Formats: sequence, C-alpha cells, structure tokens
Amino acid sequence: MNKPNGNYSVAFPKRWWYPVCRSSSLRRRPRAVTLMDRPLALFRATSGRPAALLDRCAHRNAPLSLGSVHEGCVRCPYHGWTYDGEGRCRDVPGLLVDSSSPTRDVEAHAATEQDGFVWVWGEAGAEPTGRPFPLPKLQGETVFPCDLDCTLHAALENTLDVPHTAFLHRGIFRGVKPKDLKAVRRNLENGCEVEFVGESVGLGRIQGGPLASKVFQHWDRFFMPSIAQVEYRVEDWLRIYNTVLHLPVSPFKTRAWFVLQWSSPVPAALIRPIVQLRGRKVLRQDAAMLARQSERIHRFGGERFSSTELDVLGSAIWRLLRQAERAEQAEQAEGAGASDGAERDQAAEDEPVPDAEVVFRI
Repeated sequence: MNKPNGNYSVAFPKRWWYPVCRSSSLRRRPRAVTLMDRPLALFRATSGRPAALLDRCAHRNAPLSLGSVHEGCVRCPYHGWTYDGEGRCRDVPGLLVDSSSPTRDVEAHAATEQDGFVWVWGEAGAEPTGRPFPLPKLQGETVFPCDLDCTLHAALENTLDVPHTAFLHRGIFRGVKPKDLKAVRRNLENGCEVEFVGESVGLGRIQGGPLASKVFQHWDRFFMPSIAQVEYRVEDWLRIYNTVLHLPVSPFKTRAWFVLQWSSPVPAALIRPIVQLRGRKVLRQDAAMLARQSERIHRFGGERFSSTELDVLGSAIWRLLRQAERAEQAEQAEGAGASDGAERDQAAEDEPVPDAEVVFRI
C-alpha cells in the first residue's frame, strides 16, 4: 500500500460572501453559526437587518448566541453586556461611567440578506466588495438543507460530477443506456463551467416519451467561493436549476442548501412532489458516500487522489479556491513586511486550468 501524502483539499478564502442560514430562521433570538471554524452570533439589529458578531462576549467570553436581543442589540446572558450590529459595546449594566471602549467591543462581520438567505462576509472588520451570488427567478422552487461530513471542495465537486451519477444514482439520473458525451470546459469570471453536448432528454426512468424528440442542454457551473449550479433545458418546455449554496463550517463539515427551481407548462403542484422525492433520495446517497470518503481519508492520514480527464471540474475548482486563499495570505504577509518563498514556488499550481474538451461514455 502506498503511503498517503497527508494532503487535504481545504481552502478558506475569506473575502467573499457565504450563506449562513435561511432568512426565515433568524427571528427574535440570536442564532449560533460557524463559518470557516469561526463561531458567530447572528441577530437582527436596527430595522431588522442581519448582524454577525464573534460569538464571544468581550467580558468573560460567554456565547452571545445564548443571549437575547433588545432594541437592535444583542445582550450577553452572563452579565448583560450589550452590543450593536457593528460589535460596539453599548451598555455594561451597573457601570456608572461611559461603557464605550475599544477593549469592550467584539469583532463584527458584514451581513446582508438576499434571495431568502442571510449572507456573511468571511473577513471580520472588512468592507465587502460586490453582492452575494444571485439565485435565478423561476416559477417553482423547493429547498433542501443538508449537513455533509466532507470538505467544501469535496461537496462542490460532488454536485458537479457527472460520472458518479451513473453508479451512485443509477436509475435516478442515468444508467439506462450509456452513450458518448462531449464535455466542454470553460473558465468564467470567478468560476468555471462545463457544457455537456449530446446528452439525451430524460433522467433515469423518465427517459423517452414526449420529450424524446426535443433538444436537451446541460451545464454544470462553479462560482466562487461556494456555489455549485446545475442547469438543464429542454427547449421552451422545461428549465431546471439546482443551485447549491455551501457554508464551510470547518475543514470536514459543510452545510449545503439545495435550491431546486424550475419553469414549465406543467403546474408546479405536479412537479414539486417528484422533485422533492428524487432530490431527497439523491442527497441521502451523496451524503452517505461523502461521509465514508472522509472517513477513509482520515483513516489513511490524508488524500491521495488519482484523476483523469473525466474529472472535468474538480481540479479547476480547487485551483480557484487555493488561488484566492493564497492571494489573501500573500497580501497579509506583504502588509506585515514578510514574504514566503514557498508561496512563490506554488505559482504554477495556481495557474487557471485551461479550457478543454473531453469525450466520455456514460
């Protein structure tokens, strides 16, 4: 048995928006979330806008997420220290002098709401650039949350990996009759995509029927830092998006929201039960396999992956994640007056994966 090299595909670029919870789940009480191993307390500040603070009171380090919200501020459950949405200490009960002091403040992350989700900027105390990833607007929608025991990279690649569907999801997606497909990979701004040419209409047992004569289109896309999206089109009859929003909780814990959306002449009430039934089954299968994969990786002390041209997006996703993380680290090191030759040695690894075409049978 070859000795594993001890590598782990873990990268946490911070200067991006990350989804942390559904808007509907952030109500009158604070909520605890973890973003990239960093505990945060979410609450609704002034005018109901979301706020995200380090989940640790500056006084005696009690979790703010166990406290309460009063007039747009979060109050620590231990001694009642109170913080606004920017992390400034607004009140110290019993103190007869001004309570404001930088030593009493806590770190804050920018937070916003969009498309029914709360998003948090990964870098504390920083001004965000841009807006979170926008979801498509289609007539039907259903959302599946799922906790995955795997790295962010593994979760992203799994969603956008076509070959495994013929085996792990046989009968749901593919497996009826293999055929040759052409995969065309392209780089996007802050992402990459693959267009599959020559795929048949239908998923698993749905193949054939009145759709057999229609043109079927399929794209898989990755958008930095944690969005995987699958799009299917059947001319003007059907359009489906599966947009998966990922929250990297820790190196081997990832929370995902599978946002399935569609437009079709068929009433949404007829499509939704089918989508929900098959979607939940696929998620159970993927979650179980990813957990077993992580267990093997830990058991053997690291990843040892052997890839082929069929793995059309995995390496491209990893390079984008790692490149963004390294750029942030290099900027921080430069600001501190330090440099790391090892980082310069990785320049070739950080080059974008070039556009490519590959034909495979599935």
